[in-house]
Amino acid sequence: MFRYDEKGSLDWGPMTVRKAGEGLSNMIIRSDKSQNVQTAGLLSFADRYDGSAKSGSYRGKHAARLGAAGRSKALLHSVLALLVLLMCVLFPQQGMAHSAVVESSPSQNEVLEQSPQQIKIRFNEDIQRAYYSIQLMDSSGKVIGPIQAKIDENDGTVLKADVPMKLAGDIYNISWKAVSGDGHPVQGGIVFQVGDGAGKDVNDTDVRISDKPVNPLLVVMRWLQYAGQAMLLGALCLTLFLLPQRLRAGEHTGWMTGGRYRWFVIAGGVIALAALVAQLPLRIAWDADVPLSGTGAEVMTTLQATVFGKVWLFQMIFTVLGIAGLLLMQLRKLSVSIRKGIGMTAFVMLVVALLAKAFDGHAYAEPYAGIAIAADFIHLLSALIWSGALLALALFLPKITEAYSGEERRLVYWSIVRRFSWWAIVSVAALLVTGIYGSLVYLPELNSLFTTAYGLTLLGKILLFLIMAAFAGLNYVKGRKQEEELGKDLIWEVLTGFVILVLAAILVHLSPMGGSLVKVKPEEITAQTQQIEGYEVSLKATPLEMGSNDFIVTVKDAKGKPVDVEQIQITMTHMDMTMAPAEFTMSSADEQNGVYQKKSMISMNGRWQIDMHILTKKLDSMDVQFTIKVG
Repeated sequence: MFRYDEKGSLDWGPMTVRKAGEGLSNMIIRSDKSQNVQTAGLLSFADRYDGSAKSGSYRGKHAARLGAAGRSKALLHSVLALLVLLMCVLFPQQGMAHSAVVESSPSQNEVLEQSPQQIKIRFNEDIQRAYYSIQLMDSSGKVIGPIQAKIDENDGTVLKADVPMKLAGDIYNISWKAVSGDGHPVQGGIVFQVGDGAGKDVNDTDVRISDKPVNPLLVVMRWLQYAGQAMLLGALCLTLFLLPQRLRAGEHTGWMTGGRYRWFVIAGGVIALAALVAQLPLRIAWDADVPLSGTGAEVMTTLQATVFGKVWLFQMIFTVLGIAGLLLMQLRKLSVSIRKGIGMTAFVMLVVALLAKAFDGHAYAEPYAGIAIAADFIHLLSALIWSGALLALALFLPKITEAYSGEERRLVYWSIVRRFSWWAIVSVAALLVTGIYGSLVYLPELNSLFTTAYGLTLLGKILLFLIMAAFAGLNYVKGRKQEEELGKDLIWEVLTGFVILVLAAILVHLSPMGGSLVKVKPEEITAQTQQIEGYEVSLKATPLEMGSNDFIVTVKDAKGKPVDVEQIQITMTHMDMTMAPAEFTMSSADEQNGVYQKKSMISMNGRWQIDMHILTKKLDSMDVQFTIKVG
C-alpha cells in the first residue's frame, strides 16, 4: 500500500519513493475509493505515452515535460555520436597493427661489394625491449655467428647487430624477430648478396614469411578473463545503479548478503584471476618463442621490459582490489553510505583494470594512440557492462522481487528493467561508434572484412551484435507493454553477449594485416596490361604472398610483337604503410622468348604500387604504374 508521509513524500512500506518529476522512478497518482487514500505506482517509460494509465490530465502534462526532456537528451546523444564519427573521419589512420620494416642496411636484394660490418633494421614504431633477435644464414642455410642483436639506446625503432667476421662472397638471409608495440611477435627476412654471390643471384633466393600462429589456449584464457570481469561488473552495476534507491538498504538487501550473490561474485573473481594468471606463461611462450616449461626464467624479463608484463601486473592488482571491495560490500552491518562507497571504489578498480588492458593491443601501436586506446577501452567496458548486467538481471531479478506480489511486484520489476534499458542504450551506442572507429582504423581495406581471419572474425562479431541488439529490442517492447516478464529471451541475449566476448578475445591476437584466407593458385593469377605510347606492357606477380615472388613482364609493340628491352627498373612502394620502397632491375639476361622474369622479395601483405621505368634497345623510354594486392 502507498501513502503520503508527513513531509509529502510517497511512502511505500519501509521505503520512500520520490514524487513524480523528482527522479527516474516517477509515479501515477490514482484514487483508491475503498480506503480514500492516494496511492502511487512506479511509472514505466512506456506508460507515460501509451494512454493506458489513469489520471489522463495529470499524465498528459507530465508526459509533455518528459517528452521535451527526452527530446533534449536524444539531441545531445545524437550530437555526441556525430562528433565521434567526425573525429574518425578527420583523423584518418593507416592500418599499422604490427611493426614493419621501413628500411634496413643491408637493404632487401642489395648487392654489396664488401662484407657489411653491421646489420641495422629500422621499424615504423618502437619495438619492445625483450624477445628480439637477428640470425644470419648463408645460401646453404648455415647459421653465421653468433650475432648479438640489440635495440639502439637512443632510438627504440632500430634493431641492430655487429657482424664480427668477414663474409665471403655468397647470398645471405637476415632472419629477424621482435615484439611489436601492440604486443604481438613479428618476424621477417632480408636477403642480400656479397661480392659475386658465389655464382648465385640474390633474386633467386626463395624466402617465405608467415605470421606467427597464436596458441588457442591464450584466446580461451582471454575470454575467461572477459567473462569473469563481466560478472563482477554486472554484480556491481545491479547493486549500485539498477536498483531503486530504497532497495539498496535495510531488509531489502537480504539477497545481496545471501549465498547466491556471494558465490556469483566469488565465481567471477576466481575466473578472472585464474585466467589472468594462466595468461602470463602462455604469453611468454608466444612472445619469447620458448616452451611452457621454460617460461619461468623469463617472468622478470616480461614484467620489466614488455608492455604486456606491465599491463598484466596492473590488471592483477586492480582486479584483486575490485574483488575485495565486492566481498566487503556483502557484510551485513554496513551502513548505506559505506556500502555505496566501497562499491563505487570496487567499480573504479575494475574499470582501471580494463583501461590498463587497452595499452596491450592494436590501439597502443596506432599513430593517434590516445584516441585509439580510449575507443578500445570504451568498447570493451560497454560490452562487459551490457553482458554482465544482463546476466545479473537474469539471475537475481526474480530473487529481488520475490518479496513482493501483485502490483507491487510489477512496479519493482519494471523499474529495475527500465533503469537497465538506459544503460543498455548507452552501451549499444558506445559499441556502435567505437566499433565503426576500430573498423576504419584497423582494416586496411573493406575487402579485408571478407577475406582475412581478422575481418571474418570481426564480421561475425558484428552479426552477433545485431542479434543481441534485436533481443534487446524485443525485451524493450515487452517492457513497454509490461504484459509478461522477461523470460528466455533474456537468457538468449546473455549467451549471445558472451559469445561476442569470445570473438573479442580472438581479435586481440589476430593481425588486421594478416594474409587472405582465400588462397589463389599461381596459375589463376592473371596479368595486368596497360597501353602506353604505342606499347603494351603487362605484369604478373606470383604467388602474391609475403616472401619471394616471380615478377613476369612482357613488352609488345603496336603489332603485338615482343620488344627488345635494355632495362626495366621496378620500384615497389607499400600503399598502406610507411616503409622504404624496394627496388630491383631486369635486364636482357632475364629475358626468354620475349618474357622478362625475375624473383624479388615482398615483405608485407597489403597493396603495393609497382612503378616501372622501361628502356628499350632503341632507347625509347616509358613509365608504367600497376597496383598489386599481396595476401
